[in-house]
Amino acid sequence: MNSKAFLIIGIIISFVVASMFNVYPLGYDMAGIRPMFLAMVLVFWVMYRSPMMGVWAVFLVGLVSDLLLGTHLGHQAFGAVLMAFIIRVLLLYTKELSLSQAWILGAIGLSIYQASLWILQGFSHAQFVWTGVGSLISSIVLFPMMWYPLYWINRQLKERAY
Repeated sequence: MNSKAFLIIGIIISFVVASMFNVYPLGYDMAGIRPMFLAMVLVFWVMYRSPMMGVWAVFLVGLVSDLLLGTHLGHQAFGAVLMAFIIRVLLLYTKELSLSQAWILGAIGLSIYQASLWILQGFSHAQFVWTGVGSLISSIVLFPMMWYPLYWINRQLKERAY
């Protein structure tokens, strides 16, 4: 199989699996610390394959996330586009990303994503509850475990992407 085709199929499958994990029903106790799987996969592909994850692709992933999670249409899409923009700006100053650098950039991206969701939800709800802190922390902690399989898919195409 062509390595470029393998990469595209790998990206699509990673988003499908992440969306399945995002909507999988958990108990009431675990729902507050569910990692943002779709956002973590999006952060990875924006970091490592920026040209393939354009504004429209990121916006589309955000809209799908809005539809899957039942949030107001456009909230997660706006957060995803803002997160992708800031990660791309920060990538201007890097050459090769190690795991520790990717983890720091991922933590920044996930924090921006969650903070934008908090701000937008604060504007749109009369009563706002600070949820998502456990989700943000668990996403940052579990990011390296998502990094390894996605990085293996990314390495199948040898050309540099960023």
